[in-house]
Amino acid sequence: MKIKLVVAPSGAGCPAKREYPTRTSRNQKEKAHAKAQSRRKDYAKATPAGLFFAILGGFASLREKLCFFCKGFTCNSPTRALLRTLLSLIIIAIVMGCAGKAKMQTPDKAPATPFPAQKPPTGVALPAAGNGIIGNTLSQWFDRTPTISSASAWPSVAEDCAMIYDPVKHRIVLFGGKNDDNQNVNEVWAFDLARNVWQKIAVEGESPPPSEDHVGIYDPIGCRMIVHGGENGPPWNNTWSFDLTAQRWRDMTDSTAPAREDHTAIFDSRGKRMVIFGGRDYYNDKLYEIWALDLDPGSPRFEKWQNLTVENQRPSGRSDHVAVFDSLKNRMIIYGGWDKEKKEYLDDTWAFYFAPLDSGDTMGYWKKIKAKKSHPPKRRHAVGAYDSARNWFIICGGFGDEGYLNDAWAFDLTNEVWINITPGPQPRIDHQAIYDPKSRRLILYGGDARLRIKFHDFWELEIQPGVSLDPLRPEAGPKISKRQ
Repeated sequence: MKIKLVVAPSGAGCPAKREYPTRTSRNQKEKAHAKAQSRRKDYAKATPAGLFFAILGGFASLREKLCFFCKGFTCNSPTRALLRTLLSLIIIAIVMGCAGKAKMQTPDKAPATPFPAQKPPTGVALPAAGNGIIGNTLSQWFDRTPTISSASAWPSVAEDCAMIYDPVKHRIVLFGGKNDDNQNVNEVWAFDLARNVWQKIAVEGESPPPSEDHVGIYDPIGCRMIVHGGENGPPWNNTWSFDLTAQRWRDMTDSTAPAREDHTAIFDSRGKRMVIFGGRDYYNDKLYEIWALDLDPGSPRFEKWQNLTVENQRPSGRSDHVAVFDSLKNRMIIYGGWDKEKKEYLDDTWAFYFAPLDSGDTMGYWKKIKAKKSHPPKRRHAVGAYDSARNWFIICGGFGDEGYLNDAWAFDLTNEVWINITPGPQPRIDHQAIYDPKSRRLILYGGDARLRIKFHDFWELEIQPGVSLDPLRPEAGPKISKRQ
């Protein structure tokens, strides 16, 4: 309750008459006073500086009460003067303390980055819980990092590299990418999946220049890794093959190769060719072109590029999307990506059907797939792999409207429906993944989340056999890492 005081002229005593409010106005002022006190408390909790202002507001009431207490003394009374001096000293001490506290707790402003930073990893070593359905677990993530031999060296790169599965030697092979200092490298590393050991491959002769944002596929015909595009500045059209037996590079670049970065690549096992889609070049940030590199040694166009772009009923141009080849239906499936012109994340699913080889026609056609009941949220920088045992297109992670993502989804290519299978490892972008047909597991490596260092961890996704997927198909509930 606030009390109205009549201020006496200088040298006079305390006022002989006090004006008290009526009952009605007193109730109104009591409510206003309680509301103001509540605001001061909330503000004081929000910021250290708020504590300072809350105290100042409270001292108005304290001074009034002090004046009421000392009304029996004159203004010239030594007791009143002493009380006023004491009150002033208390105010000064508290104000200085609050100001020092506020100054000490003021956070430094962090430099702006394209994506918000995440909390540091916690080193999860136990299986991650999957979706539970009536006593069953559909899938689990296992952190394989602690099982890797400590005696072996580790790659310095963890972001924007190209990674393939070598079925002959049952190993993972990766090339290029960025290290923790954001420097591009041109090293080749192999991970033995049976022995859990990393090994840097000593390459003789010429090598591709350091790069990032390139793509790579495994060519089973020539037992080699094909790497295309990327950049170490502007996008380029570099095309190189790495012989997985001789462990030597060969430059395959010619004038027919398109310049690209942030695109996708698949191996068309029916057409014996590498097919790329989308990405960016020197002039366009949202390409929708399709190009194919002939890898059939018996073809007259062997190791030459051909433009397969279709203009009618096509998806919009994009970059940072994911794609796989569906050999059963002779089509390429793409999902998501980034429309730089519109500044928009994408969540559409498209299929490009290749023309039958015996038809004499080289042009295929696009078809948009209308996802039934649910689909992943919009994103870019995800990773995708083809699960041949289940005929699934599995994606994980990326970045969308809500920030970094760690959800994992499977697109059932038989029934053309998305299934939310399990939360993934810590949210990240620019990671890589392959499918191991021996263990029937997806294997994920690396990535970035704007931390002090990049991820160098190794994860496996295990899908439990014999679990009915029907209860999961209608569900849609991604695990999302909110913006920090």
